[in-house]
Amino acid sequence: MDENDELKPSEAARDRRRDRDADARARAGMQTGLAKQFKQVLDTQRRRAEEAEQLLRERGTDEPKPTSRHKKG
Repeated sequence: MDENDELKPSEAARDRRRDRDADARARAGMQTGLAKQFKQVLDTQRRRAEEAEQLLRERGTDEPKPTSRHKKG
């Protein structure tokens, strides 16, 4: 859209409402309690990843040790 294609005020308001309504679902997921839980999950994942990287550095290998779930076939 260029400068000559300005929207009427009513159309601009309709676009703003549509955008706000579309974003409402995403904002609802970040309410205080859910945001705290989401942060806790991310912190746990980050901590586990850091521990795994440290373990790999200590072993001197780039491959994780096979477990019952990750057997080499």
